[in-house]
Amino acid sequence: MMTHQRNARGFTLIELVIALLIVAILAAVAIPSYRRYVIRAHRVDAQTALVDVAAREERFYYTKNAYSANLVSDLNGSAGMAGDRYTIEVASASSSAFVVRANAQGDQAKSDVACATLTLNNLGAQGSTGTKADDPACWSK
Repeated sequence: MMTHQRNARGFTLIELVIALLIVAILAAVAIPSYRRYVIRAHRVDAQTALVDVAAREERFYYTKNAYSANLVSDLNGSAGMAGDRYTIEVASASSSAFVVRANAQGDQAKSDVACATLTLNNLGAQGSTGTKADDPACWSK
């Protein structure tokens, strides 16, 4: 009597479907989490730029006894200091106070509606506008 041995090679269809299902579930969890991380990282770039401009304002105040509204010529900055996701500007400046602002642009503005605009003033007060005004989570790291 002859017995035939069947050599199993490759994967069965059900094994492939299960593997694809596992990959799909992992992707469904990982992609949104990664996107939130990227949005938060761009927001930190804007925060860093705002702190930098605030320091430049303080140096300018030390020498001129007033804050400057001119980011480019007086503070040696630019609107693109935070990259292409935010524009930086001096929202207001006087002899005794200033407010600098970072406005989200493009994909960042669409994805980060809760923290669309970040602000920092001469007292170090941090603010934000968006779906939740002055949300502390906008400045947390």
